[in-house]
Amino acid sequence: MGTREELLRHLWNEIINVNLRPESLDNVIRECRRDVNGPFGDTGPAIERLLSAGASNSDLCLVLRATAYEAVFGTLYALGDPGVDGNDVFMLHEGLLTADPSGMEGRPGSAAKSGR
Repeated sequence: MGTREELLRHLWNEIINVNLRPESLDNVIRECRRDVNGPFGDTGPAIERLLSAGASNSDLCLVLRATAYEAVFGTLYALGDPGVDGNDVFMLHEGLLTADPSGMEGRPGSAAKSGR
């Protein structure tokens, strides 16, 4: 079992910033084509429509990154309220932004400095 800081860093790097990888959208599109009726199977076509309409790959990746952050933050917050009995998970969400490897706490420009 890791420390709180290690968990936050893992969530930032493997859940939030993974969306900055150039291949992330292609992976979603490919998986959605493979299983069009699977969970989120409509996401691939939505991404393709946005790209066809002129959205840039990097802009969509930033939107995915922000969405992932919100999901992780919401999850961590829920661990504190309503919480989990007997675990040291309370207020963990308050430290999530500090796990940003750029040191910019997810602010604009931090994606370019995150090393992905």
